[in-house]
Formats: sequence, C-alpha cells, structure tokens
Amino acid sequence: MDLISPQQLPICIPIPPPAPFDGTSLAGFAVNPVIPMSTGRFPGATTSRPLRRRFAIDGRVRSGCLTCKTRKKKCDGQASSFDGRCRSCVRLGLVCEQLPLQRVSPRSPRMRARGDEITRLQPSKAEDGSPSHAAGSPTGAHDNNDNNIIINDNGNDNDNHNDNHNHNEAAQRTETLVSSTPCNPAISGSGDDIERVLLRYFLDHVTPLCSILQQDGGSFCSVLLPMAIVDPSLLHALFTYASVHFDAATPAIPVTPEARLKFENQVARGVAEAITKNTVAEPTVACALIISTAEVIGGDTSRWLLHLQGAGHLVNHLGTSRLLRTADGSFLLRYFAYHDVMASLSTGHRTAVDGVYWVQDVDATVDSADSFMGLAHHIFRHLTEISAFVADTADLDPSSCSDRRSRDTLRADDMAHALRSQDLHLQVDPTDSHIKALIHHAEAFRFAALFYLYRHLLRFSDAGAVYRLRMENCVQQILQRVSQVPSNLFCEIGLLFPLFMAGIGSRDDASKTQYIQNRLACIESWTKFKHVARARELLQLLWDKGRTDWEVMLRELNWNLSFA
Repeated sequence: MDLISPQQLPICIPIPPPAPFDGTSLAGFAVNPVIPMSTGRFPGATTSRPLRRRFAIDGRVRSGCLTCKTRKKKCDGQASSFDGRCRSCVRLGLVCEQLPLQRVSPRSPRMRARGDEITRLQPSKAEDGSPSHAAGSPTGAHDNNDNNIIINDNGNDNDNHNDNHNHNEAAQRTETLVSSTPCNPAISGSGDDIERVLLRYFLDHVTPLCSILQQDGGSFCSVLLPMAIVDPSLLHALFTYASVHFDAATPAIPVTPEARLKFENQVARGVAEAITKNTVAEPTVACALIISTAEVIGGDTSRWLLHLQGAGHLVNHLGTSRLLRTADGSFLLRYFAYHDVMASLSTGHRTAVDGVYWVQDVDATVDSADSFMGLAHHIFRHLTEISAFVADTADLDPSSCSDRRSRDTLRADDMAHALRSQDLHLQVDPTDSHIKALIHHAEAFRFAALFYLYRHLLRFSDAGAVYRLRMENCVQQILQRVSQVPSNLFCEIGLLFPLFMAGIGSRDDASKTQYIQNRLACIESWTKFKHVARARELLQLLWDKGRTDWEVMLRELNWNLSFA
C-alpha cells in the first residue's frame, strides 16, 4: 500500500455557514481579499493612489515631462506626491522638468458669442434659402441702372437684371462669392495662435482671390504650401499676405503691427541669407512675389514696386530656362510675368525680362486658362512689346526729329495691326459660361492695350485725329466686353486695367464714368483690394479736374500704381 505524503493531501478550509444579514455588517459574507494598488497604503488613506492609464502607451506620447521627451523615452505621467517627479525620473535620479502653466486670457462677451474659430465665409441666405447679396456685395453694387449705357453684341441694352433667367444665373454664380463681411475673432494670443489663424485665413479666403478663375485657389496651395513647409521665410510671407487682407476685411479687429513686422523681418532675413549664401531658389522668388502682392492689395504706392524689382533680379539670377523646367517654376514665372507686365504699363518702364519669357512655345495653342492671364496668353505677348516701345519713345514730342517720329509711328502702326489681328489660338469649350467670360476678359485686354498705344502716339504723331477716333472705338469695345463679364465672377478681378483705360477715354461721358466707378467699387467691395480704391481715387481726381494725363498725375502724387 502506497503511502501519501502530507504535501499531497488536499487542503480543506472549513467555511462557517453564512450568518443572516442584519443590514449593518458584512461579517456574514466571505469577502475576497483586496490587493492595494500601492504598497504601504490602505484603501482609507487620504493620499490618492497612483492613477492607472486608461490606454496603453503606444507610439509618440505627447503628454509627460520634458526630461522624458528629451531622452525620447515614454513618460508614465504619474507625478510623485513628494516632489512632483515622474516615476522614470525618480528611478533614474533625474531632474523632472515640466511644461510651464499657461494663463488663459478671458474673452469678451462679444467674442464668446461669435466663437473662437474663423468661420468659413458664406454668402447670406434669403428666407427662401436662395443666396442673397448683402450690402456691399458685387451684385448689390452692380444692380444699378447705370449699366444700361452699354450696348451688347446684339445691339440691345444690357439692363436685364429683372429677367428671371438671368436672376437665377446670378444667384447660382453668387454661391461662389466671398462675402464682404467676414465674422472673425480677435487676432490675439501667442505667436503660434496668430500664425495658425492667419494660415487658415489665407487658405480659406485669400487664395481664391489670387486667381481670375473660379475655384482655382488650390493651384496656389499646391505650389506654395509644399515650399513653405521647407522654407520658413515663405511661410512668414504667407502670414504677411493674410494679415494685410485680414486688416482690410475686418478693420475693427486688426493684426498688431508688431506681429506683422515680425513676419516681414523673418522674410527679409531669409531672403538676405539665401542671397548671401548663394542659395537662391524657387521659394526665394516666391517670397518676393508674395510680399509685393501683399503690398499691392494693401494700397501701397511705393514699396510694392521695390519688392517686384527684387523678384525680377532673383528671376534673372536663376534664369527663366531653369524655372521653366519644373511645374512650380513655370507657375512662379507666370506669376511674376503677369505682375511685371502690369507694372510696366503703369510705370512706363520696360519689363524686367525682355520677350515672352513665361512660356516654352510662344505660338502654342491655349487649351486651358491661366490663373493670372486667363485665355489672353497671346495678347500679353504684345503688351511686352508695347511697354518696350513706350519706354523707348518716352522722350519724343512734336518738336523731335521728324524722321524719327515717322519711323516710330510706322513701328507703332505695325504693332497695333498685329495686336488687332492676333488670334487667341483657343482649344476650349466655347459654350462654358466661365470660358465665355474669360474670352471677353481677353478681348477687353486687347482693346485696352490698343487704347494705351494710340494714346501714347498722340504725344508726337501728326495723325492725332485718326488716333482719337480709334481710341473712341476702343473705349466702346472695352465697355461692351466688360459688360459681358458677370459682376460676381472671379474673372472680374482682372478687369482693372481695361476699366481704367476706358475711364481715361470717357472723361466727358457722365453715364460711362458712373458705370466705370460703380464697377470698380463692386470689385473693391468684395475683394477688399485697396489698389482698386487707389485707381478709383485717381480716376475721380482726373475727372474732377477735366484731365486725362494720368501719368503726370501719378508723378504729382508720387504714386506707383499697379494695374494687376
């Protein structure tokens, strides 16, 4: 018989029968022992127990002490009640550095009611749910009877705002508008908060206004944002651009001058460093262009030209052929060329780069619209020649050498004939409403350039009467084309130069001047571009004094105006 050792015997613990529950004691129940979470503590102790993490520590831990973050270790986040150190720092004997506490500034009741986030700008809705124009919106500024002086291609008056079909089309177009009364919070707080708000404002509200195409803000984002990620100078340039437009859209809640000065200093420091180290690249050119454009829409009359000339030096340094090799470089080159050509027309100087330098093939067909020139690629090639001609003949007058005057007059007539007969070389859908507007935009530029050239010939040519008749025809053609562009399409942004030239030629016609002023006021009201206001002021000064010599008036005012 095998013997059983005491170790093999089962252990039997007798449990007494449960006592009846009297409502005041738990002695009648077998209770499992409770294992405390911390050693040396009991459940009734006043000191709080260490907290259990609800989630496993996986990947990057954004909370915890700075010491563990510096060591790139995971922090348990459980501060000791004795000295406030985490367990990792206690175990290793390290100084446990914590993030400083931040004070939250109280918000005013108005800000609490409006919210802390910038809301997307939407056109106001009528009671029936259809889009309606607020005061100062494009259609609101355009719904006047002054536009009935424009004759369309069929010879009928252009006063058809009461037509139901056109009203529905206008309401549909209004859905893409940017409202002129944004609801934005105060720009205050830390630098990171300001930059975050401005970047979102730039993406939501500024980029759509950087193009004359509908819903084309993505092209700016796709080019500029990847560059800004690797180049902080360009990112600060975008902050500057957004702050300028933010101040114009919400003058009651401006960005502090200190914040904007900080952004501009960062841009200047980055560009200067790139030039010093000979590391100029595409983001450097973008910085100069963005700052110049920001100064333009802010209504500046001097600094924008200096920044644009600086961008021209950077483009010449890199070379147009190098920029044309990449899609981003080609975009920046077209961006610069557009502003360069517009500046040459307003200042009477040559373009920074001669020729049609922004495309590979000058005679190529146009199968898509450009963000800046629309469908007027082949019109802009003549604008560079006209600006060069104006700069070359700036010293001519009726007392100049007759042979030179005759030679230059013949040269100008050849340029005018080439511009009048220039085909747009389009391969686009002509039935698209947006394409139609862009075609009218291109034709308005054609006749505005012809008016600009004919008016310059009046200075020294003997055939002044002939050119005055041609100028009158150009004004009529400009206003016809402009009237075909709806007043709430982004294409309207690019009509400043044609409208200004028509205003110069309409000094003695009150109905036309009123239409031009209202159309410019419409553009200014919904874009908040202050250089449009400068153009309106200049035209009004000329009309009040009965003058047309706008170049002389600019010199008297010491202004440099951009037609972009």
